[in-house]
Amino acid sequence: MFVVGLIFLLLIISVIPWRSAMVYEGGIDSVVIAKALVALITLGGAFLLWVHTTTKVPIGLGPAGILFVILLVSLLASVVSGNVSATLVLVIRVVMVMVTVLLLLSCVPWHIGLGSLMAAMGLIAIVAAVTGLPSLASEGRLGGGVPEIHPNELAGLAGPPLVALVVLMLRTRVRPWSMSAAVVLLAILIASGSRTALLGVIVTIAVAVITNGIRNRGVVYLLLGGLPLAYAIALFTGIVSDLATRGGSTDTTSALDSRFDAWKVVLGWDWASWEKWIGLGLSVKQVKVDIQWRDEQVLDSSWASLLAQTGLLGTALAAGLVAWCLIAALISSSRRGVLLPLLVLLVMRSVTESGLVDSAMPFIQFLVIATLLTHRSRHADDPSAPHDLQRTPSVPRAAVT
Repeated sequence: MFVVGLIFLLLIISVIPWRSAMVYEGGIDSVVIAKALVALITLGGAFLLWVHTTTKVPIGLGPAGILFVILLVSLLASVVSGNVSATLVLVIRVVMVMVTVLLLLSCVPWHIGLGSLMAAMGLIAIVAAVTGLPSLASEGRLGGGVPEIHPNELAGLAGPPLVALVVLMLRTRVRPWSMSAAVVLLAILIASGSRTALLGVIVTIAVAVITNGIRNRGVVYLLLGGLPLAYAIALFTGIVSDLATRGGSTDTTSALDSRFDAWKVVLGWDWASWEKWIGLGLSVKQVKVDIQWRDEQVLDSSWASLLAQTGLLGTALAAGLVAWCLIAALISSSRRGVLLPLLVLLVMRSVTESGLVDSAMPFIQFLVIATLLTHRSRHADDPSAPHDLQRTPSVPRAAVT
């Protein structure tokens, strides 16, 4: 549905960073106000759609409830630590995102909601990549131009739609438009230089093949032609070595070391301290480190961020929800082929990317996947779409349109 895709498009615009080099630490400026207005318009549009939709699709609210409790823990931590204003702004933004997503998912069948999200992500990734081509020449990595986003953020936008397209081709057949879109998204992913995202997509595609199987000879021909081509590219070009070392720079070791530095600080908090259990609040994006050349380190991991923002209590709740999602995806015969690969990609990226519980793109994906895996959503009466994707090849088409 075009309207759902448009609202998801606005929702993504409201959460992705508009200034790639800045960390929000509170306060109000023109960008904060503009993003708030976009979020309000998006929420209003979702509400109007929900009001005018005659048939409501039942969805489970359990995951949203757990996420809301995590937000409350973060808010309590901010009161104790004294940064309540910045955290309150972020909590309100996350709640607005949550309500918007739930309203959208209750208006349309699950495959249309998921497909609209994937299409919106792919469109923004392509626009950002095209407008960010000058950064590829100047910095060696492709980042977003409009919107201005970091290469890793761009990879996070391109990866899930690419996986969804692979699932679509596995379930139906290889079409020129789906193949072309997949090649473009793969090129964006490689040009971004995000090694974690590329590894995650490779693993996720393997999961997609295992869970969906190969039902069409076109996919077999594609593999027979693509594997030798990939081998030749890896053997006779410098793409693989450039990705591994980023042109011989020290980014490989320094990036890992900096992440470990932040982990050490958060894990080293005293067990008797309140921040160990409830954190410091959602607005905490970096921690103080005692290292030469810098005294603060950004939390480049959702799990390190959760430990810093919500403590062991919030982290345990989030980990429990992720574990439940993995189990639900494995046992769901109707949705396993689509949601399990997307969930595996999200979990892999959460180790080196923040935003699993935040006003960010990973949170939207997490909430959508978790909501669609609830018992109420999986067993909802949906006359417009068959439940069993395993027996209905036409259903996944909506997953990327």
